[in-house]
Amino acid sequence: MGAIDAFVRTFSLMMEAKRLYIPALIFALLLAPVAAYLLPSEPSFEITPNQTTSGDVMIEQYGGDVEEEFLDYLTQLGKALAALTAVSIILGSVVQYAITKGVLLHETGKDYSLGELLIDGLKHLPGVVIIELIFTVVAIALAAVALIPAALGTLFLPWGAVLVLIGILLLLAILAITTSLTAIAIPLYADKGRISAAFEAFGMIFGNAPSSLAFGVLLWVGVIAMTMIAGSLGFVVEVILPAGIASYASQFLQAPFNALLMEFLYVGGVAFYREIQKMEELKKVDEELMELGIEI
Repeated sequence: MGAIDAFVRTFSLMMEAKRLYIPALIFALLLAPVAAYLLPSEPSFEITPNQTTSGDVMIEQYGGDVEEEFLDYLTQLGKALAALTAVSIILGSVVQYAITKGVLLHETGKDYSLGELLIDGLKHLPGVVIIELIFTVVAIALAAVALIPAALGTLFLPWGAVLVLIGILLLLAILAITTSLTAIAIPLYADKGRISAAFEAFGMIFGNAPSSLAFGVLLWVGVIAMTMIAGSLGFVVEVILPAGIASYASQFLQAPFNALLMEFLYVGGVAFYREIQKMEELKKVDEELMELGIEI
């Protein structure tokens, strides 16, 4: 029930603290033209024959241009994604801390201004980046460990198919749990004011593994739904409008949805953090009652 309660509470908080959507929207609108400029257009993959002659025979060769075009596209895409990631980490970390801190203040009934939150987010930028990098490395490492059964299974097919299935299921479970893990790391940091506090997330998440797994899956559902809506609208725009302005129009049209997605993730992290705190407190009460010989 903890995961469902936190998921429902996420939408309630988003409605209650509507102005926290503004920093996310500003960030998404700033990132939109950068993404449109940096991201390369998809290759056309038009096959043009290379004609050569051998005596009286003309030979046409296909495929070389397509391969070169695709490799060039991948190279440009990689560079663009690297640049976008750098910009997103810097600006996004400020916004993430600002929204997270804003939700925490909203829950306690304290007043706040968006300007103060953004300044506070800028001050805590290094801490957010450090925490995000560490938790990303941990998530990748855990995912790699989860893939070991699947990798072993592929060596002993068809009998190893069971190991492959176990590996895939284990990977999905680990990814769901690490989604919840990264979601509450920044709320812990913003709430307690020190980087070390973020690492309390490990005990909280793995101590409540079923709820953490369920909440991670629920976050995926929300992310997939919003991404599909934004992606569909962006695709329609790129098909209808001329190539020169299509990418810019598409990015700006998707910006409000991307902002909503960011707010959903950050607010969701706070909601689940608070829910786990309640669960931890209930566990302590149960333990104290058991020590007194009282069973509920």
